Amino acid sequence: MKSEKLWGKRFQKPPSPLAQKFTSGRDVQGKPAADERLIPYDIWGSRAHVVMLAKTGLLPRKQARILSRGLREIEALWRGGKFPLDPSQEDVHTNIEGWLTKKYGSETGGRLHTARSRNDQVAVDMRLYLRDCVLVFSREVLFLLEVSIRLAREHRDQIFPGYTHHQPAQVTTLGHIFLAFGESFLRDGQRLQEWFNRFNTNPLGSMTGYSTTLGIDRGITSRLLGFEGPTQSSLDPIQNRWEAEAELGFALSALMNHLSSLAQTLILFSTGEFDLIRLDDSYCTGSSMMPQKRNPDPLEVTKAKAALVHGHLQSLISIGRSLFLGYNRDTQWTKYLILDLIDETASAPKIMAEILSSLQVNGKRASELCQKGFITSPDLVERMVAEWRIPFRSAKKAVERAVKYSESEGAEKISGRAFERALKDEKISVSGDQEFINRAQNPKTLVGLRKAIGGSSPEGLQENISNLERSKNILQKWAAAKRRLLSSAEELLRKREKGG
Repeated sequence: MKSEKLWGKRFQKPPSPLAQKFTSGRDVQGKPAADERLIPYDIWGSRAHVVMLAKTGLLPRKQARILSRGLREIEALWRGGKFPLDPSQEDVHTNIEGWLTKKYGSETGGRLHTARSRNDQVAVDMRLYLRDCVLVFSREVLFLLEVSIRLAREHRDQIFPGYTHHQPAQVTTLGHIFLAFGESFLRDGQRLQEWFNRFNTNPLGSMTGYSTTLGIDRGITSRLLGFEGPTQSSLDPIQNRWEAEAELGFALSALMNHLSSLAQTLILFSTGEFDLIRLDDSYCTGSSMMPQKRNPDPLEVTKAKAALVHGHLQSLISIGRSLFLGYNRDTQWTKYLILDLIDETASAPKIMAEILSSLQVNGKRASELCQKGFITSPDLVERMVAEWRIPFRSAKKAVERAVKYSESEGAEKISGRAFERALKDEKISVSGDQEFINRAQNPKTLVGLRKAIGGSSPEGLQENISNLERSKNILQKWAAAKRRLLSSAEELLRKREKGG
């Protein structure tokens, strides 16, 4: 019998499966062993290594064909869920070598580790895995960026209140707000791009960190694994087996910060007190006791995950702080930290994109809030400076007084009487008529005047959106090119295994 949730009857839609998985955490499902996700990458690295050994004469062709066939068989078993890791074999590397040795004997299986150490083996596994993760996150960030651009364009005319210190600050447009978040997501995508370009080098062949006397060709494995080339130092990738992890950790931490900031903004905007947006039912949860609740759980979980990601990043950096020359066992724990960090970030950009795509905007409420809290008073100061040519400081002091006097009258906008009184107190001889006061506090008029680059005028905003879209397209083309690079490398490996 299918069990029912303790809530849900007040919703029009069931919860999103992605949102459910995202918010459930480890409550009912644990994490697999760390090396389980490295199995396909260890196989890929070993297949390339076998081809290189055969090409350089370090492995007889017959045994190379046997090992290549065995590695492909292990991959097929893994894909079918039939290659469990044996804890007694320590790690993924010895599990795979042990399987080959058991099947083909030590005369063949024992040759797989020629000119290789577990130091460079795990280093290449992690580079391959992290590289794939970067491309997955790039795709999700690009999707989120596309949604942000679309919403910025759709809402470029929607007057909206802006805030500082959680207090009304100045009027803007909702399109201007979405553009701001979009620009931060562009940088997130660019950081991932920079990580890929910086760390797409091949550590395989570094051995323990001190190279080998055997005549290997690291260029071959680099091409077969989709790397730009081998690392120039054999020692560096072993000595600094924390840096690629930490740098990716920072890129994802920055992304989670941006998502967390947006999450907090959406949470507040969706409350009954603000009532500026309504989240779709699919991304809300109910209460086991309170029938009326629409809780923004995915957004709250995003904030919690951001905090966890920060902690993992700090640990990654700390592990790298005092390593002696060469390999240190400390760095094994960087694997667990970056895997957990990636897990906490996983799907966060995608679920945010879905939340943004499905939310409803209360334009009427937004317009109401743009008439309250003296939110147009900074612009009144600027109109006085622009039209009356008086010093900014004099204008600000006068408007501060006008706010105080209007507030004592129970008003939420500066009144004509309060303004005249303030001008007199500050000994400003210009008289502000009602037409000037109304015009200088009209949200739509004021937004249209913000024509500086980056401002909220609809015309300027459209140009900024177009610039952001061009940058997004450049990033998209880069990501597509890198995916093709990896596909080509895999195809080349298959060809070389067949003797091509």
